Amino acid sequence: MPVLNDFASCNSYQASKEFLKMIIDSHVHISQIGDADGLIRLASLNGIDILLICSLGIGGYHQSPTMEGVTAANDSVLEAIKRFPDNIRGVCYATPQYPHESVAEIDRCIADGPMFGIKLWVAAKASDPSVEPIAAKAVELDVPILQHAWNKATGNMENESTPADVVVLAQKFPKLRLHMAHLYGAGFKGIADIAPYSNIYVDTGGGEPEAGILEYAVREIGAERILFGSDAPGRGFAVQLGKITGADISEEEKEMILWKNTRRVYKL
Repeated sequence: MPVLNDFASCNSYQASKEFLKMIIDSHVHISQIGDADGLIRLASLNGIDILLICSLGIGGYHQSPTMEGVTAANDSVLEAIKRFPDNIRGVCYATPQYPHESVAEIDRCIADGPMFGIKLWVAAKASDPSVEPIAAKAVELDVPILQHAWNKATGNMENESTPADVVVLAQKFPKLRLHMAHLYGAGFKGIADIAPYSNIYVDTGGGEPEAGILEYAVREIGAERILFGSDAPGRGFAVQLGKITGADISEEEKEMILWKNTRRVYKL
């Protein structure tokens, strides 16, 4: 699991937690049953109390998943919740390529289950009409959508959302809480795109620490719209925490980002 850099830095991050009540990571992945064991251990070493996890597929990610694959992915999250009920909260994977079947899956995982949000990846852009039934269900259930988004210098994948696509969905559904992934993938332009839309939040995932981006985001959209998200295990917990603990922002703003905002947005 590619999170080896956590061990070297965990003591400093535990020390930085003295002013915090808790830390919640809003963006974590598992790929198969059993992945949660290592993630929980590393999260604990880094002072992280609760993980919001989703799965994008068992044994590998697929840009065009089948509904069977989506269901299996969510089953792995449900199993992890059962094993670690105090530390794991779930986010339900859905695919706009099967919008009506996805709505039924969302009911299974959220309306009748223990999950707290919906995850959309790259099966369709957030601006595509196929997303609308899923967005309407999110509004009905009063849960957020965690939407992958990125501004890639080399060009996005065919159906990969940019922050501008997330804006289109936010305009269509003003009552929808949208958790846009990857502040450090959206960059300064992405923050400028979403700034006017108070129903769009952004997590701190998407690459390694880069000076000035978080401070810019706090100035432009306010700390109350930023969530700590590591995107683990693809990124290490300690390095991703450093984006917040090392930023030139107030301790109150760090506390909002590290747990208060996620608890509010996801109604944990």
